[in-house]
Amino acid sequence: MKFSRKWAMPNADTFTVPPIHDFVTKWLDGKESTVDPFARDSKLCKYTNDINPEASAEYCMDALDFLRWVADADIKADLVILDPPYSPRQVSECYKEIGLPVGISDTQNGALCRKMRDIASEIISPRGIVLSFGWNTVGMGKKRGYEIEEIMLVCHGGVHNDTICMAERSKPMLFT
Repeated sequence: MKFSRKWAMPNADTFTVPPIHDFVTKWLDGKESTVDPFARDSKLCKYTNDINPEASAEYCMDALDFLRWVADADIKADLVILDPPYSPRQVSECYKEIGLPVGISDTQNGALCRKMRDIASEIISPRGIVLSFGWNTVGMGKKRGYEIEEIMLVCHGGVHNDTICMAERSKPMLFT
């Protein structure tokens, strides 16, 4: 596993932060079928989605619905990016920005994150990569059959939380 620490100012558009952009593009190199359910205006992946209709993502749906659509369409991804809002406040801001009601079930994202990771695990190809971003290293985990390949901390200085960038690779399932 590789670990590194970088410094850069924060931005709501995560992938415009130079070290994070470099991290993502390095892992995207050579990948053809790539999925980003929280893309906003990022065009780094082939299949992009964002709940905000003002974003330039190809699709505009709830992230779980989008991931289910990808699974139902039998799309196998070489790489999936999971960059949801990191806190209940950020979730609330995203919903309110587009006029959606927001309740406790929307902001308590533990169960939603588990569902999102479960569906991401369904669509990832063998030896595929999941990039996770946030304030923790929960990620896909060993129980789903993933190994951490790289963790990068991006310090944003002052009172800003670091962004934790994690790359995990799916291990092929062995059938006996």
